[in-house]
Amino acid sequence: MARVYVNKYLGKIERTDIYKVRLTMKNGSVYEDLEPRCLFPVTNSRMYITLLDEGEHEVGFIRDLDELDDASRSAILDCFKEYYMIPKITRLVDSIEKFGSLKWIVETDRGNVSFQIRNRHSDIKLFRGTNRVLIRDSNDNRYEIADYKALDQHSQHLLYSYL
Repeated sequence: MARVYVNKYLGKIERTDIYKVRLTMKNGSVYEDLEPRCLFPVTNSRMYITLLDEGEHEVGFIRDLDELDDASRSAILDCFKEYYMIPKITRLVDSIEKFGSLKWIVETDRGNVSFQIRNRHSDIKLFRGTNRVLIRDSNDNRYEIADYKALDQHSQHLLYSYL
């Protein structure tokens, strides 16, 4: 099956489940149970989105969410909120470094959590030109600090030596 490019002139997308959508093309073709996946979820979550069938074969492709109608864009974004859910760290409570391992106790928008970081040099990323920080724990879970300068003084002090 050839790749179908999707925009507001060629088709519409409806959410059918937590992670699934239905693609209805203007020519009458309907594709059910598609999973939208962003090719660059961390750096560019609004562009280059693939629609995969149950066998994980690409059925459709969205170049830019702004090329979709409002309802289709909302359906994709709602799926992404669930699939790419990354807790936002609002406060660093404590940072404990022992034998090369780093343990953080943090408050997030999803509750309090503690986690281990294997390698502070590769698992704590500050995005150039921004104040955004992405953290990966030892279980490959991701956490985000949207703006580390907006954190309280204690949190900034704990974070500073790892950036």
